[in-house]
Amino acid sequence: MIHAFAIEPALVATWGKREVFRFVHDKFGLGTPRVLLELPAFTKWKKAVYAAANQLDLSQEDLKRIEELFRLFGEHKFRRVDTVYDGLLPWLENAETEYGRRPFAAVVAAQNPRNHVGVLAFDQLGPQSAAWACELGASPSRTPAAFAAALSGMLMNCRALHLIDPHFGPENVRHRAVLQALMEVLARHAPAPEIVRVHCEAKSELTFFEREAAKMASRLPDGCAIEFVRWRQRSGGEKLHNRYILTDIGGVAMGVGLDSGEAGETDDILLLPRSQYQLRWSQYASEDGAFERIDAPATVRGIVPRPSNR
Repeated sequence: MIHAFAIEPALVATWGKREVFRFVHDKFGLGTPRVLLELPAFTKWKKAVYAAANQLDLSQEDLKRIEELFRLFGEHKFRRVDTVYDGLLPWLENAETEYGRRPFAAVVAAQNPRNHVGVLAFDQLGPQSAAWACELGASPSRTPAAFAAALSGMLMNCRALHLIDPHFGPENVRHRAVLQALMEVLARHAPAPEIVRVHCEAKSELTFFEREAAKMASRLPDGCAIEFVRWRQRSGGEKLHNRYILTDIGGVAMGVGLDSGEAGETDDILLLPRSQYQLRWSQYASEDGAFERIDAPATVRGIVPRPSNR
C-alpha cells in the first residue's frame, strides 16, 4: 500500500520545471502510496539536489517548486537505520547496492546505465511500470498471509505501527494469527519499528487480557515487542468502531477487521487520504482525548528466533 523509492538528487533538480513538476508533485507526500527512502540522510540528500540545481538554468519559480517537493518528501520519508552510504561512490551505485542488500520498490534515476533490475529511468514512470503504479487499495483474502502480503510495503518502511481494531482479543485465534503474520513480515525484512501498538476496546478484565496476551510470546519473533492500549467510547463522543493500520508514513482503513475470516471471504484495504490519516493518527497515536483510555496491558515480547533475511 505504501512503498519506498530512492530518488536520484540530480534528477529531482530537474523537477522544478513546470511541466515535470505537474507530473510528480502529487505522486509523493502524506496520503500517497509512495514514500522517499532517505539515501543518504534527508539533509544531505537535499544538499545534493541543490548542488545539482546550481548547475542548471533554473528560475526562482523553479527553485520554489523544488522546495515544495522537499516539503512533500519531508512529511513522508523513511530512513533505514542500517544503511551504509559511501560518499566516495556515485549516488546511483550506492542506491543499487542498497537495493541489492534489501530490496525496496525502486530506484528512480535519470538513466539506468547498467540495466539494473531495481532502477526505473524517469521515462519509465507511468502506469506501464508495475513498480511505479502503486495501488491505492487492495482486496485480499481474509487470511493472515494475504493481509501480510498486501501490507508488507508499508510495514517494512515504518518506524511506528499502530493497529486499531476495537474487537481485538488475544484469546481469539483469528486475531492472533493475523498479528503474528504481520510481525513475521517485520522480522524477515527490517529492524523492528520503535513502536508496535494494538488499540482495542476494553471488553474483558485486565487480568484475563494480560494472561491471554502473554501466550502470544511463544508465537512472536524475538525482538518483537507489542504494546496494548484499551479504550472506551466517551458519552456523546466518537464511535469506537472502525479498523485502521496507522504508521508514521501513512495509514489504511480495513473494511472488516484485523482478523482472519472464512474461506472465500475478502476485505477492502484503502489508503487514507491526508486529512483522514491526520485525524485518526491524532485520535489513536497522539491520544488527543477522543476516546477514554482505560488501561495499558503488559507488553508482550516475542521469543521465537528471528528468521534470516539473507
